[in-house]
Amino acid sequence: MKDLIGFELKKMVQKKIVWITLLVFLVFQLMQTCMSYFIASRYVDDKFLETKADWYKIDRKNAQALSGRKIDDSLLAELADTYKYKPDSFEKAYSYEYLSSDDYQNKVRPYEEIDTFVKEIMGKQGDNGYSNVLNITQDELYKMRKNGVEMLWDIYKLSDDEIKYWTEKESKLPEVFTYKYGGMYTEMVDMGGCYFIFMFMIFFIAICLEGIFTDEHLRKTDQLILCTRYGRKESYIAKIAAGCIVTVCVTLLYWLVTVLAYLGTYGAGDFSASVQVAYYSFFSETRSIGQVTIILTGILFLSSIVLCIITMALSELINNNVGTMAIIMAFSFFIARLVQIPSDYKLLGKLWNMVFPINVLKADEGFFDVRLWNIFGIKLTQWQLAPFVYIIVGVIFFFIGKRKYCKYQVGGR
Repeated sequence: MKDLIGFELKKMVQKKIVWITLLVFLVFQLMQTCMSYFIASRYVDDKFLETKADWYKIDRKNAQALSGRKIDDSLLAELADTYKYKPDSFEKAYSYEYLSSDDYQNKVRPYEEIDTFVKEIMGKQGDNGYSNVLNITQDELYKMRKNGVEMLWDIYKLSDDEIKYWTEKESKLPEVFTYKYGGMYTEMVDMGGCYFIFMFMIFFIAICLEGIFTDEHLRKTDQLILCTRYGRKESYIAKIAAGCIVTVCVTLLYWLVTVLAYLGTYGAGDFSASVQVAYYSFFSETRSIGQVTIILTGILFLSSIVLCIITMALSELINNNVGTMAIIMAFSFFIARLVQIPSDYKLLGKLWNMVFPINVLKADEGFFDVRLWNIFGIKLTQWQLAPFVYIIVGVIFFFIGKRKYCKYQVGGR
């Protein structure tokens, strides 16, 4: 069996399309993660302000200087004090004169992370003018956040049991959040991280692995294997195993490249930073941003492996390379992302976001979806149920493909 798997791996890695596709998507990922760090600059009013590298370094330094501080009345008062250095008009606030000034660079900019956190909460209440930033207290801020959380529950029409579940989670959160810099972990949870990696894997798998079975039939080499009594099962398993090994290696490569790019650009950040401060203020989960990154990484690898099995089995079922590629791309990405289910359709919305891994990996629609599944009295979130569903679907397609492959008969040549 080991020799068979090695033989199938050799056939895969010798394909030019595999290396071309791998390199093309690798370049795309590098472009969207870190290329601007090296070549881009900020220009304001047609004047050079700073390089992107300096921009990231300064913002990271300011954020790290705030790490460990509670977002309480003391810090909010310091934030309010920065507003006296801000211009009174939008045009002036984005002018070169202001952005290059000492007032902005040394008095306003160091508090922008906290300003963003406060404004996100206030914006949920419809206060887009943020007129109360100067006077807001910690009690008012966290009351507004709680109101925003309840508004989210109302939008998704949560049941009493679901509200009770999230209320218990809310009670375990600190009354006052501590600011910690999310850094690389925040970026991996955001769309540029696991979401983008899986998007590339959808296209890689659809382009490179759809012909593993059909090529044998099209090139008429299938009779060499299918004429033997015991060769079919071993051959099928070897092909699936080789496909999964290639998938894991490519996913790992993209993941490592992305992590290293974000480490160099944003720094490691704090693994224990709360999700509410580092990414999404209105989520009631107690896990840290680092833990969320690990969970999404696990779902990324599992989803890639399952999609590989589905693609290879489907190619054997329909015996058509182009058809397989079209189906996988259409359903795994285009239809999954383009079709949006209104929150009024609760069951359909839950199913839609959970069935497609690309939706689960888009954190605000998958991991942070507050709608729950009740399985024999056990309440599960979207991301908790999804891996079980993916494994079951992968096993089903594995055996359907195996049955078709083992029963396939060579027709007339």
